[in-house]
Amino acid sequence: MRRLFPLLVMYILVGSTVPAFAQDTADFSSAAGFIFNTNAYRKGIYKSFKEFQLNSPSEHGNMVVKNRSTAAQIYLLASRNELHIADSTGKEKKVKDYWGFSDGKNVYIKDNGLNKLQEIGYYCLYEIHAVAPTPVANPNAITFNNTPPPNRKKKVINIITGQVYDLTLYNLRKYILPPDRQLLEMFNTDAQKRGRMEYYIHWFNERNTPVL
Repeated sequence: MRRLFPLLVMYILVGSTVPAFAQDTADFSSAAGFIFNTNAYRKGIYKSFKEFQLNSPSEHGNMVVKNRSTAAQIYLLASRNELHIADSTGKEKKVKDYWGFSDGKNVYIKDNGLNKLQEIGYYCLYEIHAVAPTPVANPNAITFNNTPPPNRKKKVINIITGQVYDLTLYNLRKYILPPDRQLLEMFNTDAQKRGRMEYYIHWFNERNTPVL
């Protein structure tokens, strides 16, 4: 799942030199336990962001994701799904306080429901899916369409700090791209950057190695 978009064109446009960034932290980029360095995700529940970083879930069992109805999402302001875990007898309980989980193949973060990380790199990319109610006028009250349109939003997580950002032009310019000055300059002069925000995350991940 890490580095899914090589995008050779990026190297043509901004060069193949990967900048090195000095940080007041130990270089953890080669540590085998760092989730950035593996595609073998350990199955289980991450109670914290640190457990995700270290690919070390602390709770294990038979995990079940249960989806909520559209009505529950609209009227109860509920997230679209929730995580349950079953013990050896098959008894299930809802998991409440946790960061995310892995099914052994993919990683999911809890953010208004469970969302698969589409890419794991310096910035991990995911998309929130929610139901957006559409009011419809009626002589007596405001009701909702039976099939409201989906509401989707892209987000990224800094794999070093755990900071989550909405994927917006402002956040790319202000917080995400500045460590890579060459890529930031390309972004600032790109007339089509609004439609290419996700690709700038891929490019940044290709060019930069996180250290802890």
